[in-house]
Amino acid sequence: MKSIVWDFDGTLANSYPGIVMATQRSLKENFDIDISKDSIYKEALKTSVRKLAGDLLDGDDEKVKTFYKSYKLHEQTYHDQIKLMPHAKIALEYCKIQGYQQFIVTHRDTSIFEVAKRLGIADYFKEMVSAEDGHIRKPDSEMLDYLIEKYSLDPRDIWVVGDRKIDIDFGKAANAKTVLLSDQKIDFDVDHQIKNLQEIDQVL
Repeated sequence: MKSIVWDFDGTLANSYPGIVMATQRSLKENFDIDISKDSIYKEALKTSVRKLAGDLLDGDDEKVKTFYKSYKLHEQTYHDQIKLMPHAKIALEYCKIQGYQQFIVTHRDTSIFEVAKRLGIADYFKEMVSAEDGHIRKPDSEMLDYLIEKYSLDPRDIWVVGDRKIDIDFGKAANAKTVLLSDQKIDFDVDHQIKNLQEIDQVL
């Protein structure tokens, strides 16, 4: 059966403003580190805020834990500002009509369940997998391997859709097909690139 595995932040939902603000506040409050919102956003797109914090804190695990604990508390205060990306619901409905099983695989913590429900999209997904459930983070394919084994999925029938290189590397690591949601010029391989979710029907 055909399946589509969605990233969440930056792909289905515009949550980056809250992610950026929470990162900035946590770094400043805990470590007196000043960093611009633009720098945080660029790093979040390239890798993740966790990697950014790790680099700024010299890989000190205890400091990273302190950062992330504070970050999560701040980020929660922005949940009511998270909005669906343009055409997200249209894309989800299209995939449902086309007979795709749909999943979310995200680095977001278990708040994904509450946020997806508030946005009115939770019922589209057979399962939502959070890295906080003990899974290995992207670009390792472990979360996708988990879905493949649990639901007897054929990687050749899986599309992975995300807005970052790590999403594409994640899909390719499991031999799935990949779609990048971005209007930027890229320097890495992807099966298809779309500028907005309204174009999803052109590649599936």
